[in-house]
Amino acid sequence: MSSAVPAGLLYGLLIFALGFILGTARELWLAPLFGRDAVVLVEGPLILMAAWLLCWWIIRRLGAPARLGSRLAMGALALLLLLTGEALVAVLGFGRTLAAHFAAYATAKGVLELSPQIAFALFPLLQLLRK
Repeated sequence: MSSAVPAGLLYGLLIFALGFILGTARELWLAPLFGRDAVVLVEGPLILMAAWLLCWWIIRRLGAPARLGSRLAMGALALLLLLTGEALVAVLGFGRTLAAHFAAYATAKGVLELSPQIAFALFPLLQLLRK
């Protein structure tokens, strides 16, 4: 399971970085032009496609074991890292409270935003089952 840890860390960091870059572009340039909801609908599938490809590349590059536990650990660690990064941005960057940040997940919009993140976390396992 040891190689699942660096794989999960790299996977989570790369997707967080991609989301941060796309989120910044979304809020500063694209949302004012097209509307936030329209841009979010396009952004989600793009990030998921990138996540699938990055997951595949990381698994091969770092040799994440083809075992259920290792792949679940990789995805869980990546998700934990992503959610922690998002919480830090919300609190430190936008001045929200941590409670308000997590309360937003309980809304319909929050569930829609959390769903692709759960899918991203399952990609290491899904790529194992795909074989």
